[in-house]
Amino acid sequence: MRHVFVCPMDDTIEIAMLDITGDYRVHGGINFVTFQPKEPPLYPYVPAYFQDYNHQRAPLRNFLRDETYGFRPRDYLLALHDDATDLEAHALSELLIACGAKETLMEYRAFLLSSEDSYIAVTGSKRAVTVTLVMTALEDTDRIFIPINERVHDTVFDAVRELDPSGKLPVYRFGVPEALSGIGEMVNAAELIRNFIKIL
Repeated sequence: MRHVFVCPMDDTIEIAMLDITGDYRVHGGINFVTFQPKEPPLYPYVPAYFQDYNHQRAPLRNFLRDETYGFRPRDYLLALHDDATDLEAHALSELLIACGAKETLMEYRAFLLSSEDSYIAVTGSKRAVTVTLVMTALEDTDRIFIPINERVHDTVFDAVRELDPSGKLPVYRFGVPEALSGIGEMVNAAELIRNFIKIL
């Protein structure tokens, strides 16, 4: 099966083409390409690919056409920011469908940082740092959203401890600034892909 992995970052979109074998492994490795909107962002807390949204389709469609030429993916796998609203999730899905995706499978990235049953996820966006208690045994997810201008180490560390007072759960982070490097273990986008594949 062939899929395209799409991971929106602050102002860019990381994209990887995946050839997945029958035992759910990536054949041929994982290589990323980066879509960078031509116009610089005007608004500080809005990703560049959402600004002037109607004019992003053609550049992204052309980029995807050039990068995925002849690849013929089955689905697009979209790793959402953990603070993404339903409207933003729908907008990203519609953007990818307008660019040729037949179906978009979406998952919040907190659930892709590890395949363990329980852990703390610390993820970032242009608006906030999200601290999430991930427990497969629970139906509801506990989350703490920290505004971007309050994302100092102590504030994020306090949020981690609020969700895990005992400090026993592993902590993983993705897409957060270097200032938070002392909190948990960093996860790269390739690991998000491997964990996404496991839940297909």
